[in-house]
Amino acid sequence: MNKTNNPMIKAAARGMSLLEIMVVITLIGLVTAAVGVAVMNQLEKGQMDTARNQAYEIGKSVELYKLQNAGYPSTAQGLNALASPPKGKPIMERVPQDPWGNDYIYVVPGAKNTNKFDVRSKGPDGVEGSEDDVGNWPEE
Repeated sequence: MNKTNNPMIKAAARGMSLLEIMVVITLIGLVTAAVGVAVMNQLEKGQMDTARNQAYEIGKSVELYKLQNAGYPSTAQGLNALASPPKGKPIMERVPQDPWGNDYIYVVPGAKNTNKFDVRSKGPDGVEGSEDDVGNWPEE
């Protein structure tokens, strides 16, 4: 039997057309794009959660400062007072930056925590007072 006359061998040797290859590449691109968007959204959510948790932890350190020094640091003293207080041992070795590389903002009395203080990050846009700011107050 001649191999070229066998329909099974002809079908197997045929390969893929350019159109089929382009469809497969397009589908792979669409799946990759969808996965990329989902991963980026999770990254931003993780950064927001990290900033909020750090703001709460810095807030706890400010409360310790109050116990040691009979009051909160002034807005002018800022969070640097935690690393170099006027008396006693430092509460924090250094004040961390937010996940976007910016310093946390400390305001006493706070706009969100009117009886205490606010520790907040400017958020991913780096603009103070915008809707993506996060801090030591409950989520709304």
